[in-house]
Amino acid sequence: METNKIKEMRRTVLFILIVLFAMKTFSQTTKTYTLPECIAFGLQNHASAEVYKNNIQIAKEQEHQAISAYLPQANASFNSTNNIKMQTTVIPAGILGPNEVEMQFGKQYINNAVVDVSQTLYDQSKINNIRAGQRNIEIARLQDKQNSDLLIYNIAQAYFQVMIYSEYESKLRKNIESYQQLYKILELQYDKGVVVETDLERIKVVLKSTEYQFNEIVTQQRNSLDNLKNVMGLPLEAELNLSDTTSYEKYIIFPEIRAFSKDSLNEYTINKTSVELQRINYQNKKATFLPTVNTFARLGNQAYDESYSSSFDSWNNYSYIGFSVNIPILTGLRRTSQVKESKIAYLNASTNLELAKNNYQLRFQNAEKSLLSAYNSCLNNADNLELAQKIYNKTNFSYQKGSVPLSDYLNDDNALKNAQTNYINSRFSYMMARLEYEKAKGTLFTFYNQL
Repeated sequence: METNKIKEMRRTVLFILIVLFAMKTFSQTTKTYTLPECIAFGLQNHASAEVYKNNIQIAKEQEHQAISAYLPQANASFNSTNNIKMQTTVIPAGILGPNEVEMQFGKQYINNAVVDVSQTLYDQSKINNIRAGQRNIEIARLQDKQNSDLLIYNIAQAYFQVMIYSEYESKLRKNIESYQQLYKILELQYDKGVVVETDLERIKVVLKSTEYQFNEIVTQQRNSLDNLKNVMGLPLEAELNLSDTTSYEKYIIFPEIRAFSKDSLNEYTINKTSVELQRINYQNKKATFLPTVNTFARLGNQAYDESYSSSFDSWNNYSYIGFSVNIPILTGLRRTSQVKESKIAYLNASTNLELAKNNYQLRFQNAEKSLLSAYNSCLNNADNLELAQKIYNKTNFSYQKGSVPLSDYLNDDNALKNAQTNYINSRFSYMMARLEYEKAKGTLFTFYNQL
C-alpha cells in the first residue's frame, strides 16, 4: 500500500517538473518572423481566408443543387380521409329508370399510400443552371486567389513600413547619443571659455529636435507594428518580433522585366468568367421559350371501408406511368422583355471587359515606369549618401582640429542626415513600387515564393 503511494507521488512530482521545464523553455523561446513567415501566417490565419474558402464550398453546394434538379425525384405520401358526409351524385332520368336518381359513391374511410417518381428529360434552363454553377465555382476559387494576393500585398507593405520606422528609430537613437556626447564636450569647453554659449545652444536645439523626431518615430513604429498584426490576422495584444527590421537591402534588386499578359491577372479572369455568366443568363432567358419534357410514374395502394378500424384490412394497388410536355405560349410579353434585358446586360459586360483590358495594360506600364524610376532613385540616393559621408568625414576632421566653426560642422552633419533619410525613403519607395509592379503583373504569389 505504502509502496503504491510513493510511486504515485513520484509520478506527480515528475509530471510537475516536466510541466515546469516545458513552461520555462516556452517562455525563453521567442518566435521571430521573417517577411515570408509573416505572409505564410496571414495566408493561413487571416479571417478573410476562411471566408473565401467557405465561399468556394457554398458555390460547390449550389452546383450540387443545380445538378440535383436534373436527377430523379421521388416522394412518398400517405393520407387518410373521413368522408363525414358523402357527396351526392344525380343520375339523369332514363339511365336507371324513368326518374333521376340521387346516389352516393364511395366509402366513409379511405386510406391512400403512394410513391411518386419524376424525371426531367429536357429542360434547357436547368442545364444552364448547372453551367452557371460551374462558373460560380471558378469565380469563387479566383476570388480566393485574389484575396491571397491582397493579403500578400498588405502584409508586405505593412512589413516594410515597420522596417523603415525601425531603421529611422535606430539611426535617430545613434544621432541622439552622438549629440549628447558632443553637448557634454562643448559644455566642458564652455566652462573653460573655449567655445561661446551660442555653440552650446545650437547643439541643444539640434538635440531636442532629434529627440522629438525619435519620439514621433517610436509612436509611428508601434502603430505600424499593430497594423502588421492586423493584416496578418494576429490579435493586437499578441507579441510580434521581426527578424530583419533594420536591413532590407536584400529586397532591393532589379526585377526581370517581362511582357505583360492579362491572363495572369485574377481580376481579369474573374471579369471574363462573369461575362460568361451573363451569357449563360441570356441563354437562360431565351430558354423560357423552349418546351420542357418530363416523365412521371406513380405506385399506389388504396384501402377503404365504412369502419375506420377495418379500413386498413384490404389494400388495392394501382400504378401508372406517363410523360408531359410543357410548351410556353403567352406570358404577356414578359419573357420577351427579360430576354432583351439580359442581352443588353451581356453586351455591356462584354464591352466593359474590353475597356478593362486597356486599363490593365496601362496600369502595368505605369507600374513598370514607377519601378524603374524608384530603382534609379535608390542608386542616385546611394551615391549622394556616399558623397555626403565623405564631405562630413572631412568637415568632422577639420572641426576636431578646430579649423572650421561648429556651424560648418552642423551644416554638413545635417546634409548627411538628410542624405541618409532620402536613401531610406528611396528604398521604401522602391519596395512599394515593386509591390505595385507585381500586383499589376499578377505575380504577387510568385514574388512571395521567391522571397
